[in-house]
Amino acid sequence: MAKFKDLTRDILKLTKAEIVLLEIITLAAGFLIGHSLEHPINWVLFFNTLLGTAFLALGSGALNQIQEHREDALMERTRSRPIPSGRISLPLAWSLTILLFALGAIFLQFVSLPVLLLGVLAVVSYNCLYTMWWKRKLAFAAIPGAIPGALPILIGFQAAVGNLSDLRGYYLFAILFFWQMPHFWVLALKYSDDYDQGGFPTLPVAKGSEVTRFQITLWCLAYAAVGLLSSFFFPTGIPGIAGSVLVSAWLLFELRRFLRQPEKKSWLRFFLSVNFSLLLYLFVISADLWSILLHPRS
Repeated sequence: MAKFKDLTRDILKLTKAEIVLLEIITLAAGFLIGHSLEHPINWVLFFNTLLGTAFLALGSGALNQIQEHREDALMERTRSRPIPSGRISLPLAWSLTILLFALGAIFLQFVSLPVLLLGVLAVVSYNCLYTMWWKRKLAFAAIPGAIPGALPILIGFQAAVGNLSDLRGYYLFAILFFWQMPHFWVLALKYSDDYDQGGFPTLPVAKGSEVTRFQITLWCLAYAAVGLLSSFFFPTGIPGIAGSVLVSAWLLFELRRFLRQPEKKSWLRFFLSVNFSLLLYLFVISADLWSILLHPRS
């Protein structure tokens, strides 16, 4: 029993299940935001989308650790991962990855071809373009690398709406896209020595901490601005607008605190604030939109 628990824990670490959980939350938000209350929720469609995307994301996480297991062995933060530590063999990791990809494709093909193709695009852009090229060559790799991270919410929205020309889905994609730069670069600042040892030219390694903080500021301002634009895409009421303003104001307050004391524990406070703000922006849109549909104005 103890060995089974250890193997389960290692598989969850191999597949980066904690990151996949956030992706599934954003996918569910995209589905619920896109769904019309005029019709009952198609739970079969919802769970096919959720499970298919989850399996693809878990497989993508496992493949990423296969691709980077040599670099992981060089970095203190990652050398205890299942493959470099020897707890999971490469053949087992490959077998699990292929199984997860197959399950993901099976579930998503029951949703729609566009949703399946978006899932494939997420895998290809992350494991082929980002992991094998952008991350190894570009200091600003986080910018194109934000594409696969922002696709789950678009996948969820498209599963509910079934219309690739609906701009609301791309607005949700933009929120996830702009969020990722301050999210990642704060971590890159904290663990810049590790990335340097692993041979990854992240922004702090290639350009220094001052440039990184400047970029964090720019992208955080852009992210907060995007969060204020929901009323241009959704029938947002006064509570929704007020909620978005409060979230943006709080985020910028935490940014200011971080910039004044970047070397202290304020980095963690700012990192958590960036992550929590994403959930708040999506909650504000969802709650306000559904309240408008439940209580239509005369």
